[in-house]
Amino acid sequence: MPTRRNVLMLLSSYLGLACFPAFAQPKKKRIAFANYNDESSFGVLILRGVQAAAKARPDVEMLYYDNKQDAAQAVAVARQVATVRPDAFIEYNSIATAANQQVARLIEAAKVPMLSVQVRVANTPLFAVDNELAGYESGKGLAAAAKARWPGAVPQVLIIGLPESGQIYIDRAEAARKAILEAFPGAKVEDFSSKNDPNVARQIATDFLTKNPGKKAIIWAHIDAVGIASITAARNSGREQDVLVSSTGGEVVAFPEIRKPNSSYVGTFSFFPESWGKDMLEAAIKLADKQPIPDIVRPSKQLFIDKSNIDTLFPK
Repeated sequence: MPTRRNVLMLLSSYLGLACFPAFAQPKKKRIAFANYNDESSFGVLILRGVQAAAKARPDVEMLYYDNKQDAAQAVAVARQVATVRPDAFIEYNSIATAANQQVARLIEAAKVPMLSVQVRVANTPLFAVDNELAGYESGKGLAAAAKARWPGAVPQVLIIGLPESGQIYIDRAEAARKAILEAFPGAKVEDFSSKNDPNVARQIATDFLTKNPGKKAIIWAHIDAVGIASITAARNSGREQDVLVSSTGGEVVAFPEIRKPNSSYVGTFSFFPESWGKDMLEAAIKLADKQPIPDIVRPSKQLFIDKSNIDTLFPK
């Protein structure tokens, strides 16, 4: 028969387990992520990367939102996040300058740690690509290709940027200009805005080539879609052999052009957006745990992709 002592020991053990169930199941971190646009090609890659990173973290519960590249929507999302009060908030708003004061006020009032993406919101830590590096390396690669293909020639230079969208695009374009002019001092440079519309960019490139008949030309584009539009303009004008193009973004839409023999598409500076999820999530979890992170967190992979490395980095 069980002794009175054994019964008391069993009862004590049972009560101990019943009173402290929390030790068996640690609480998950709730991380909210607001993408800049779930429907854009770049936004899709970002979202998939975040989802994949979250899937590998059983200690994390994700809340997903879409800012839809709209200032009013970004503020509405911030209100929802402030109400839910997650452990940390990853805010990616490509037009944050139009909404960041309200977003910052809402999130700060809710006492939710925030990681800004690409454009800083108030004084929060920033996850951002190195825009000067992206512009410089893509401009440098473009200039080197021009020197190799057209020895002794000084090409006409067209920079298609998006300065109205803020400093990140200005920094990229200025760095590209610097690299190109280092290779071709005194070259004539023309600047235009794509208005974030490939159709506008295609017309800009067409007009530029029309103004420069028979001349060699290099075109730097702020994103890959604009680079593709520029190549299309050269092709439609019968000037493909007179033109070289580079861009930033690293989207797969540019890869077939880069891989073509004797391609006029030199390359694209890739931010590897599919890898951002892991980097951003790690930073957000540290914020949730009240651990320090750098003021600026860079993506773990950033590189200019051209014919020499594309098949190694992105095997067919």
